[in-house]
Amino acid sequence: MRPAIAKLVDRAVPFVFFMVLLAAWQLALQIFPVPSFILPAPSQIVSRIADSPGRMVVHSLATLREVIVGFGLALGGGVLLAVMTAHSQLLARTLYPLLVVTQTIPTVAIAPVLVIWFGPGDTARFIVVFLIAFFPIFVNTTAGLLRVDEDLIDLVRGLNAPPWKIFTKIRFPNALPHLFTGMRVSIVLAVIGAVVSEFVAANEGLGYLVFSAATNMDTRLVFAAVVLLATMGIILFQVVRLTQAWTLPWASAAGQGDA
Repeated sequence: MRPAIAKLVDRAVPFVFFMVLLAAWQLALQIFPVPSFILPAPSQIVSRIADSPGRMVVHSLATLREVIVGFGLALGGGVLLAVMTAHSQLLARTLYPLLVVTQTIPTVAIAPVLVIWFGPGDTARFIVVFLIAFFPIFVNTTAGLLRVDEDLIDLVRGLNAPPWKIFTKIRFPNALPHLFTGMRVSIVLAVIGAVVSEFVAANEGLGYLVFSAATNMDTRLVFAAVVLLATMGIILFQVVRLTQAWTLPWASAAGQGDA
């Protein structure tokens, strides 16, 4: 009973701390006469969201679509390339350093080029999200595939296990906790990628809403969109975490893949 209560308290502490910060923010703006166009109060931000819920839902769904599609592409591409790299010394020596170099290039700098190449439609935005979310999945999955007990590999090889069985029974299950670690990082980066892509070329989405509201000096709308983006990121992060706990209970019990 006591461990359950302690676990509940541990989970409640961040929420309570966050609510205290919001209350302090609200109280500070009531004490000090700060104009709302500079810093709106939490109650004003909530009111701004409530003023046009339909509009907020439309823009949120547009951003969510970009996040899900881009993250899905990053997941598939990252895992596939990690498997290829883990099984090929040539790719590990040539492709891996190249991918590291590409990460030094700010995606926001090449986003306009992608718009020129693919047009201002969904394709360019999906690619931007993919580029930002891809690398953590690739790196963590590669590490998981390579970080295997070689004595175990030698044992199953001595039992004449075929390579595909070694991969499906040993290497890939060993890589799953690492894969989920990369997914937790990537899903948050995917939200950032969607915002970046909407800054460059979009007529809908929360990133577009932030950009247009800032242009019109509507600070309350800017904060409202940011709150929705943060909420989206937290929910998606928790979905990935709970999916890991559900699919890999053995890894969660052992503390593997915790970030």
